[in-house]
Amino acid sequence: MKTLLQISAIATLIVAFNFNLSAFTPNFELEEEAYISDIPFSTEEIAANYLYEKALSETFEFEEEAYIDDIPFDTYEIAKDYLYEKNLKNAFAFEEEEYIDDIPFDTEKVFDEVFFTVVYYSK
Repeated sequence: MKTLLQISAIATLIVAFNFNLSAFTPNFELEEEAYISDIPFSTEEIAANYLYEKALSETFEFEEEAYIDDIPFDTYEIAKDYLYEKNLKNAFAFEEEEYIDDIPFDTEKVFDEVFFTVVYYSK
């Protein structure tokens, strides 16, 4: 019983001493030191260069994708129509050429003969 009393007294003293220590917390305030630039390089720049070099050394392999016909029109036809419309807006000025009689027959006479034949025999 005497041992039990001694142990409980020691435990009580330890707890009391512990409360006393936690109540007394010294305030350690460190004085501000001057900045010393003792690293002659930028660690941020070194890290960025390392990550850049690492990214460049990686090889990426992409899978071949299936063709998706997501353009519901023919771009060639649209470009052709655009150029046609653009050229219609242009006003072309041509010089007047002198007349060259290079047709050795009378087209009006030929037309009359063909028209008469077609109209006469079609009835």
